[in-house]
Amino acid sequence: MIIEHIFYSAALAVLIGMVFYNHTGRDPSWIIIPCSLAPDLDYITLHHGAFHTIGFMVIFGGAAAFLLRRHGIKFFDALFFSVIGFGAHLSEDALVYDPGWKVLWPLSSQEVGFGLLPRILTGERYVEDFFYIANFEVLIIGLLLLLVATLIRTYVERSSSWIRWYMPDALYRRLIGEKTPES
Repeated sequence: MIIEHIFYSAALAVLIGMVFYNHTGRDPSWIIIPCSLAPDLDYITLHHGAFHTIGFMVIFGGAAAFLLRRHGIKFFDALFFSVIGFGAHLSEDALVYDPGWKVLWPLSSQEVGFGLLPRILTGERYVEDFFYIANFEVLIIGLLLLLVATLIRTYVERSSSWIRWYMPDALYRRLIGEKTPES
C-alpha cells in the first residue's frame, strides 16, 4: 500500500497545509508524506505491525521533531505534521485491513481495523499484490482525493503557487519559468 499511502497523505498534506499556512504563514506540510510511510519500516526491522501503534507514533513524532529542528523547522511544526502523517497511515490501514493492528497500544491491546474500503467497493477483503498495491479501487480513491484536495487549495488560494512547498526551490523556479540564482 505504499503508493496509496503517498496519495492519501499528499491529499491530507495539501489541505492541512492550506489551513496551517493561513494561520502561521508557514507550510511544512510536506512532512506528512514521508512520515506516513514510517510505520511500514517495521517490515525490515521487527514483526510487521510493531510500529503501527499510537505509542510508537508519539515516539516517532518526537524524534522527527528533534531531527527536523536541526534543519530549521520549528519543533511544534515538525511534531504536528509528523504525528499527522504517522496517524494518517494508521487510519488508512484501519480502513483497508480487517482486523488491523494493535493501533491503540499502550491504551489497549485490541486489534483495530474495519476493512471498509475493499468491502464497500468490491465486497472482498484486501489482499496485497506483488507491488504492494491495494485493489484498484483503493488506488483510484487516493488519486481522486489528491485531485480534489489540489483543486480546493488552488481555488481557495486563487493560485497554484502553493505547490512551492512540495518541491525543491530550483525545480519550482524552473517550472514557473523563473531564473534560478545560480543560472
